[in-house]
Amino acid sequence: MCENNVWQAPQWLSREYLQEIIKDYLKDNTVLITNVDIRPATANGENYASVMSRIKISFTRKRSAKPETLSFIMKYSYENDPVVSKIMSGYDIYNTEMKMYEQILPKLAEILKESGDTEKLFAQTLKVDYERSTIIFEDLTVEGYEMADRKRGLDFPHIQICLKKLAKFHAAAAVLNERQGGILEKFDHGMFNRHTKGFGCVFEYFTKEGAHFAKNCPELGEYYSEKLLKLTPSIVDYCIKAYAPSPWNFYSLNHGDLWTNNVMMLYDKSRGDKELSLKDIMFIDFQLCNWSSVAVDLHYLFNTSLESQLLMENDTEEKLIQYYHSVLSDTLNKLNYQGHIPSLHEISVQLEESRILALIGILAHRSIMTTSNSEDADIHSLLDDNERARKFRRTCFTANKEFQSVLKKMLPIFDRRGLLDLQK
Repeated sequence: MCENNVWQAPQWLSREYLQEIIKDYLKDNTVLITNVDIRPATANGENYASVMSRIKISFTRKRSAKPETLSFIMKYSYENDPVVSKIMSGYDIYNTEMKMYEQILPKLAEILKESGDTEKLFAQTLKVDYERSTIIFEDLTVEGYEMADRKRGLDFPHIQICLKKLAKFHAAAAVLNERQGGILEKFDHGMFNRHTKGFGCVFEYFTKEGAHFAKNCPELGEYYSEKLLKLTPSIVDYCIKAYAPSPWNFYSLNHGDLWTNNVMMLYDKSRGDKELSLKDIMFIDFQLCNWSSVAVDLHYLFNTSLESQLLMENDTEEKLIQYYHSVLSDTLNKLNYQGHIPSLHEISVQLEESRILALIGILAHRSIMTTSNSEDADIHSLLDDNERARKFRRTCFTANKEFQSVLKKMLPIFDRRGLLDLQK
């Protein structure tokens, strides 16, 4: 059972509610639930923006003499936490994800099938309940899918297959938006957006924490500390600007939160080496989907989820972007996309223009996602400004030697690119 000290099943979740869902899903009114097992689907530090439960149901029905079982994931809002709920509402994450699972993801799958591509990119949806801000979808662990190690990150084969499916996702979304008159452009509540800065304090806290670390680090020192402190009040505005529409960039629907824990991996268990036995991946968690530059997903994935050594190698990004672009352009051509298909150079320029997202991806996201401090890893440790929260944020920097190596390598690179300077 996952260790999650903030998890609790919602009060409205009853056997009767689940029975109606199973009846509808199986198209069988004779379903009778005999047992329900509900437990947290994620441990502390693995999910901050919602509550997830794994539900295993035992049931009988007339067509089968033997009892049957079905396992699925239920994702729902922080209904018992009004402070968190208010902040989440500003990002419209529950409506976004419900619309994605119910309306958009099935259409993207159909578009890809037009070119003969039957690869699945995401889990099947069982039920979307707008009244309760709840989504129920298939439990991929039943098929053998599992999470990679968030602390270690993804090696080249893992990141490459992620990029292949991400490119297909971006291509199918661009085609859908073109065919349906800009339908996806309404998804404008990503992690950085013009509607709210509800989570802005989080990025400021972690930029300050980066400054504190730099000040006490012999390899960095006061120079970097002072720059980060001056940057802190403006960091959120700069990131919002990186998300903002630009008429000359290639835009598509971004996943918006594409990191190790939102990618499920399937391995061939008969082969011992995971690097060689990787068969497939699936994306989960579509609550921060947004219409913006594809650089948003690329920066986020690289800077949160690449193995540290890969991230710090000089030519890693260039190799990966070249591969991503080849799949993107190939898929757009196969789908007869009528818009402008960006060149590799154009994608590279977009990445450079939004490079601030790489900086915040390391300072805030990677520091959180690779921490070993799971006991205090919850939404309040990110948002609050009390002793417990400050201690958690501090340990994200001080107790993670590998993350420190990344900072020592990358902060000077960001500085040489002018990203630590205030913009005019």
